This record gives sequence, C-alpha cells and structure tokens, in this order.
Amino acid sequence: MRFKPIKEFLAYIEECHIALADLYLRLSLEASDEKVKLLLDFMRNKEQLSYYHLHEYAQQAPASLLETWLDNIFDQSFPMKCQQMKLQPDLAIDDVVALAMKLDMQLIELMQTAAYNSPTIEAELALENLSNQEEETLHQVVIASHEFEFM
Repeated sequence: MRFKPIKEFLAYIEECHIALADLYLRLSLEASDEKVKLLLDFMRNKEQLSYYHLHEYAQQAPASLLETWLDNIFDQSFPMKCQQMKLQPDLAIDDVVALAMKLDMQLIELMQTAAYNSPTIEAELALENLSNQEEETLHQVVIASHEFEFM
C-alpha cells in the first residue's frame, strides 16, 4: 500500500526512537570511556523521552489529523539499520555526537519531507512542529556533549 495515515507514520517514528535508545544502550555497554558512557546514557534517555512525548502527542492528537493520509514515500529500514550498526568500543565524544547528528537528521528530514508532502495545512503544521521539536532536542545533545567533554 502506498498511502498510510499519519498515525502509522508517527508509530514508525516512535519505533525509530526506540531503536535509537536501544542502539545507545548497546554502545554504552560496549564503550570504554566513562564520559562517552555518560553521553550515550544521556542520549538513550533523550530517545526514550522523545518516544514518550511523541506517543503522548499521538494519543491526544485530533482524529482528523491522525487519519490524514500521507504518501508512503519514506524508507522504513531505519530501526533495522540501528540494530545492525556496529561501532568500535573506543568511541570518542565527537564520534558519538557525529553519529547522533547523522541519525537524528535522518529522522528530522523524514518528518520534514512528510510535512512538505502533507495534503492538509493541519498535517503540515503538526509535522513541522514535531520536526522542530526534534531539532531542538538535537541542539540539546550538542550542548550536553560540550559539558561532557569538560567534566
């Protein structure tokens, strides 16, 4: 099926946040540097919060928005890519930030594309707002990474 309702798109983004949280947990368990472990734990918590906030949003959003159909043009392999990702245990803080930026930007771009291609203004604004929240959260990761470097 080529079209899906926004509620399924949001469920997919929730799944992506869970996959990221699992990835950061796995990397934290493998990391050798304590500061890197702390940053990865921070990022895992960020992803869990992002999941929670998105889930709450989807629970409270109007049915008219959730049932709006989107063109299903997005790649749905993001969670699997996170599960299959292998990195070295000697990651530096910069490596973690670069990884987070790369992965978060993929989700942000996905949401922006969905917003741009939305059939209604209501859907476009909702998805733009959600992608803006994702960008703000990514900005917080960058700020936090600087704090972890100088601990």
